[in-house]
Amino acid sequence: MGVLRKQTPVKSEPLTEQSIQRRLNHVFASWKYNVDGLFVFEWESDKLIWTKTGYIYEFEIKISRADFKNDFKNKKEKHIILKGPTEEECFMPSFYQSYEWNRHLYNSIDDCKARIKPGDSHLIESHKKPNYFYYAVPEGLIQPEEVPEYAGLIYILKKYRYECQSYVIVKKAPCLHKQKYKDGELNLAEKFWWNWQSDRRLRQEAQRERDDARKALQEELAERQQEETYQSLKWKYKVASSERDEYQSLYSAKCRDQDIDRMIIRKLRHELLQLKPDFDYKALEAECEKIYGIK
Repeated sequence: MGVLRKQTPVKSEPLTEQSIQRRLNHVFASWKYNVDGLFVFEWESDKLIWTKTGYIYEFEIKISRADFKNDFKNKKEKHIILKGPTEEECFMPSFYQSYEWNRHLYNSIDDCKARIKPGDSHLIESHKKPNYFYYAVPEGLIQPEEVPEYAGLIYILKKYRYECQSYVIVKKAPCLHKQKYKDGELNLAEKFWWNWQSDRRLRQEAQRERDDARKALQEELAERQQEETYQSLKWKYKVASSERDEYQSLYSAKCRDQDIDRMIIRKLRHELLQLKPDFDYKALEAECEKIYGIK
């Protein structure tokens, strides 16, 4: 008889941008940089993973179909850079859009280019971009054929057992280029510093809000003369939580010991039957139950 193994429970959590960012941490076993919400290129990236081999993977997170469709409308320049320019898009996308928006002012796109001031034009090939670009969405939100040719698709599973199995690469992203950027080329030191400052400011604001909420609660309790009752309940809750953790630890240890005992009994029973196939172990179990009152 084989040993019964405990099944790992299926995990489930609401899929938000933050939870998807955590799941994507497990796409690679190791990396050089792993950042969320940073302007490394000319747009904000939901997640960037810079591998130790020097390649940069960008992940665009979408949690609704409307958000996915609006990405092509609101970030037109980004997608022109990612897919590569056509003949009419050889200049900075903003100039191309200027022509589209003000078509009545120009005879042609060449006329629009001709009116660009010296030094303003900037070839799109010089724009930096990641080596690989992926969309990361909840499972089944969009289909692979809806994703552009220059992008890949990752499904974030709603239910999973292990972190490394919480996603599926549905469409592999093509390599956009093989250039390996150096830290100085992307000015990472300054960008990381500003990102750290932004996170620090958000933490300070959260700390102030928490302190203000605690102060308001204490003032309200003092006004109602319930501060002593509140502190007493808080202490009782702390003691009860400690006792609960202790009992839970003892219960887990007891269950573990019982599992080990059952495994040993099954192994001994198997060996006994091999030595003496006609041994009536059921009669022995019935006698033990009669004497000791256990099964």
